[in-house]
Amino acid sequence: MITPRQGLAVVAVGALFLVMAVSFVGIPWPTQQHEIPVYNGTPTNGTAPNGIANVLFNSYPLGLILIGIILAAAMIGGVYVAKMEGGKLGP
Repeated sequence: MITPRQGLAVVAVGALFLVMAVSFVGIPWPTQQHEIPVYNGTPTNGTAPNGIANVLFNSYPLGLILIGIILAAAMIGGVYVAKMEGGKLGP
């Protein structure tokens, strides 16, 4: 038997899926493939000025470090909360 709360959850998830589907359909996706320069280094120097790693570490170093710290704190907090609720770690 479906409770009213479960029915409301199904309606909310359905509405969210519908909004996401409409927004994805409305995006003008590119029709041609574009190469993403992950690593364009040559064997002699080993670096590429337009590679993804160089752009991230040269253009956004502080943001990248902050995101790493926040993600690490979230993982540690998740483990702590799981232990507080009586969950076991490991097999």
